[in-house]
Amino acid sequence: MPALYPIRAVAKLTGIPIETLRAWERRYHAVTPDRTARGRLYSDVEVRRLHLLRAVVAGGHALGQVAGLPDAELQVLAKTPSVSPPPSGPGAQFANPNLEPLLDAIAAFDTETINQELSKLALLLRPADLVHRVVLPLMRLAGENWEKGTFTIAQEHLFSACMRNLLGGMVRLHRPGTSAGRMLLTTPVGELHEFGILAAAMLAVSQDFQVTYLGPNLPVREILNTAGKCAADVITLGVMKTNASRAVRGEMARLASELPLPAELWAGGTGAADVFAGVDRAGAFILDDLADFERQLSRWRTAHSPGARP
Repeated sequence: MPALYPIRAVAKLTGIPIETLRAWERRYHAVTPDRTARGRLYSDVEVRRLHLLRAVVAGGHALGQVAGLPDAELQVLAKTPSVSPPPSGPGAQFANPNLEPLLDAIAAFDTETINQELSKLALLLRPADLVHRVVLPLMRLAGENWEKGTFTIAQEHLFSACMRNLLGGMVRLHRPGTSAGRMLLTTPVGELHEFGILAAAMLAVSQDFQVTYLGPNLPVREILNTAGKCAADVITLGVMKTNASRAVRGEMARLASELPLPAELWAGGTGAADVFAGVDRAGAFILDDLADFERQLSRWRTAHSPGARP
């Protein structure tokens, strides 16, 4: 018997709020879940269609114009952003989002509001815009508030958890049939700052990379084991200068020497240049910033596209 999912599970799987799911069904007949005594029940086919519809809407297409299209046409549109003018009406404010409500919700430990606001923005913005207009400014503001003492460590952890939830939703939504490549992201032992690799993971997902996000503070033996098991094409690390110790330099030298070719090794953060100083390895790159990370994503995709020369 095929699996059926209640609406709360579908909201988590797709990143689409429950109220939005109901509206899409009621107003646009986007999907037609079964109605039972338990409420709405969605099939795998309908969940996949909701993933497609969300991707198409995130690309700038109006739901009312695409809700009746077959899945095959939605798949094409999901890869073709709309060139329509900037949005107007009730959702227009999200083109240049006001982040103060999110900061207030973090300060109040209001997880529900944080996730709701992020879900709304994820529906209205393309993935790369979501990262640059929402995630990175929020990370910067959260960091500034932490340095000022207006944010506690607990609030920083809460914000990190919400960002991981957002990343998980993006991975589920944008996982391609044939990925551009497989990327593993983490930080070495002792490095607890994960905002950089979180943002990098979201950017990688937006460029169709299949992402394995391991979070911070991972021993090199675990990085090597996981890279082998998931056949990672690229390992991306974040290292801050405060963690650029002799021990970490030794760990990174071991990683660079034992990681099988042709996998590439990318490192960013204020301590990356220090811990990888002297590393001589083909496919090792020190990233200046996230813009440099995006350039490397484009370079890798171009070099490994079907028409590229071996």
